[in-house]
Amino acid sequence: MDKFLEDSRVGVYYNPTIRRYAIFVVSSGSYQGINNCPWCGFKFPYSLVDKYSEVLKEEYNINDPYDREQEKLIPEEFNSDEWWKKRNL
Repeated sequence: MDKFLEDSRVGVYYNPTIRRYAIFVVSSGSYQGINNCPWCGFKFPYSLVDKYSEVLKEEYNINDPYDREQEKLIPEEFNSDEWWKKRNL
């Protein structure tokens, strides 16, 4: 899997900030989240996409992290996997 994540010709993507694996869908230009490795079936750890917003709301009172004004208030640790590793998620 690591080999394919590093190969720009293969549309597999990993976002460490929300611990999410996805496959690029050419026809729509978007990403589709996946829960298992497409080659061996290994189950990935659960995505933290919902937990990301939840922690920002609970700890920093940021209700919409995708809002341009609130986005400016997001601490630097939330731009990487640091935030969830620090919280043992």
